[in-house]
Amino acid sequence: MYKKSASKIEAPIYWTKHLMTTHPIVFITTIGEVKNQLITGVAPFATCLDTSYEPPYVTFSAAIKQHSVLGGPINKGAMNTYFNIKQFPYFIINIPGKDLLGKMDIVAMPYQRNDYRDKIELAKLTKFEPFELSKYEIYPPLIKECLAHLECELVDIHRPKGGDHWNITGKVVGASYDKSLGNDIDEIRINLVNKNFHHFGSNTKQKSQRYIASTGKIQKIAATIFQLEKYKK
Repeated sequence: MYKKSASKIEAPIYWTKHLMTTHPIVFITTIGEVKNQLITGVAPFATCLDTSYEPPYVTFSAAIKQHSVLGGPINKGAMNTYFNIKQFPYFIINIPGKDLLGKMDIVAMPYQRNDYRDKIELAKLTKFEPFELSKYEIYPPLIKECLAHLECELVDIHRPKGGDHWNITGKVVGASYDKSLGNDIDEIRINLVNKNFHHFGSNTKQKSQRYIASTGKIQKIAATIFQLEKYKK
């Protein structure tokens, strides 16, 4: 049998999202058709992760139901990001810097499908043409003010049994970054880490406040480096 710990405190299972402390914010752009009109969409997500290296896949989780504004009416519809990807199976992950923190509430604002708004325009952000997805007739935009971008074609939408989120996976078909990040991959990665930010949710005692974290210190240490073995199908 294992020893019992005197230094650990058992917590409620709903603390899972609080104890998983890595939640980098990305702005995901899509495009959808509402009332016979194409509208570009954007929403912030803190549930995005690369889930395959070769080929490169990225997965993010979208809630089954749209979030509501605290104190406002309850939203019963699905997220517009989900609807858009079901209509047009592409999305772009735009990685913002801390200078876009002030835009987060604008791009996070939920709208019912019949009252859908172009939140990119509302946030006064700039739409750029993607490098690879522009080969399609209809495609979402890059956001100029963001630092890096992953253009994705939909691979799978899967709802884990009983879960309250859709897991949406895309194959990365295009990648780009802003030249302000530097010239080589190490410089680019370090500058991205210094500039991006993480979202930890609202303060449990003051719901109008939320936790935002960013990294300002990076250190290099000597360590064993592992390589991923090639997978044979």
